[in-house]
Amino acid sequence: MGTEFIDISHAEEGLKPHVYNFESTQHLVEITDAASQDYDAAADLVTGEWKPGVREWLVLVCVSLLVAMDAFNATVVLPLVPHLPVAFRQPLGVTLWIEASYLLANAASQPFFAMLAALFGVGPIVLGAAVLATVGTGVCSGSVDLSCLVAGRFVQGMGCGGVRAISLEMIDGAIPGGQKIRFHGYVTQVWIFGAMLGLIFGGVLVDHAIWSFYGGFIFCALSLLTIPFAVDLKGYKRMPKCKLHDLNWLAAVLTFMGMGCLLIGTSWGGTLYDWNNWHILVLLCAGGVAMLALFLYESMRAVQPIFSSAVFYSIPKLSVYTGSLLHGFLISCHLLNCCLYLILIKCFSSALTGLSLLTVVSPSLVSLILTEKVRLLRNPCVSPWIVRVGWMCNTISTVFFVILDARTPPQAWVFIFLGTGIGHALLVSGYHRCLHNASKETQPLPPRIRRRKNVSPSYILMYTILRSWGMCIAIPVSGAILLNRIFGGLREERIDPNRHTDKTALSDDAEEQLRRMLVCGFRILWRALMGVSALGSISSLFVR
Repeated sequence: MGTEFIDISHAEEGLKPHVYNFESTQHLVEITDAASQDYDAAADLVTGEWKPGVREWLVLVCVSLLVAMDAFNATVVLPLVPHLPVAFRQPLGVTLWIEASYLLANAASQPFFAMLAALFGVGPIVLGAAVLATVGTGVCSGSVDLSCLVAGRFVQGMGCGGVRAISLEMIDGAIPGGQKIRFHGYVTQVWIFGAMLGLIFGGVLVDHAIWSFYGGFIFCALSLLTIPFAVDLKGYKRMPKCKLHDLNWLAAVLTFMGMGCLLIGTSWGGTLYDWNNWHILVLLCAGGVAMLALFLYESMRAVQPIFSSAVFYSIPKLSVYTGSLLHGFLISCHLLNCCLYLILIKCFSSALTGLSLLTVVSPSLVSLILTEKVRLLRNPCVSPWIVRVGWMCNTISTVFFVILDARTPPQAWVFIFLGTGIGHALLVSGYHRCLHNASKETQPLPPRIRRRKNVSPSYILMYTILRSWGMCIAIPVSGAILLNRIFGGLREERIDPNRHTDKTALSDDAEEQLRRMLVCGFRILWRALMGVSALGSISSLFVR
């Protein structure tokens, strides 16, 4: 019993849809077709002769604009976060959800859009996702209060998560196998550039925070203009309606609801409510039950599990995906909390903070360019060592974060930030190469998985989903660690913890006392990040 699958393959005259049949047990986020492995092998033989045509460059331009939009929207809010509690007169823990809601929707929507693309084709879905991101950007730009802004960011995150997932399929469909790693490298470089642009744009426009979202309209408009030329917008019925129930909608919903409840409960615990308050207990229990139900359903009942055993069947692959989750958590924590440190402890302006954070992001761009140019770094045997050195750099730099306080000289924190950026750069470059090496592995699958024919897991898509979840989890968790320490200190000093963080309402002594509590909270957080870096270092030992 099979279902129809429409693939957009490379051809001399551009992108053409092809229909294949495959078994209904195919993984939802596995981008595959009946001839993909033979096609990639043939493409590798002629990789030196193949040159991209006009249509392929249109696809690359379109995908680049889409991922730049995602990166810009993900980082533009970070320099604004320390100022938003004063602007909206809300606690910092609540305003953190302006960023967390975007990342939550981004991570949760990627499996949904992968399934929708399986039903209706790439063209209509990527256009719909871009329109959804544009609508969310419009809501953010017209926001007058915090609830409206959070809702707009959630819609924006859904659209950007969709374009992030579908853009990977666009590259896989348009570029032959031997060239995919190069073009995926271009797309990753554009994502980093968009993140850098978001940090600068958000920092410069701090006095007009809503204006910072207007920059997203540029990417939205350019993306909507190029999509009709890059993909076929005709809808295709990839699956009969009787097979609609085979798609794993329930698992996607359980993932979103479970993680959402757990993160909200973690964010509110100890700040808005005590940890033993029934609101927190209900949220944490509901999230735990949803995740347990997800595990049982995926293991026993799901026809097409989201987290397929075909993706996680070996220890090296499992190590790569564990590292992607931890790396996403670490980079999101570093960007957010370095921003909070510079503004709340060092009293930097938002514009200078945005520029300072480039020391964490920009080395990744240089690393990817060097990896593409230097032949030695492209050796498959070198990629695992790049990952290990990257985790080592992150671990060492995170240890030095503990010394940061109000008196730390600029040359010290710049050096620490730069070391962190180099570590992240090596991880981005190393994992990028390891994923493409894994997709070419010929290691035999276990018998239970071997029975599934024509299965070719999308390693890059799974890596992107897990890294997105890591970035999402980092915001509420790091905020909870920091704020619980501050609220505990305020209660010990018998200061009202519900007081707004407007510095004009605090005396000089109270402001200095609050700054000392922030430094103590950051030191607890840095120690937690040391543990995350150590786990990443251990996982990198099994990467091949």
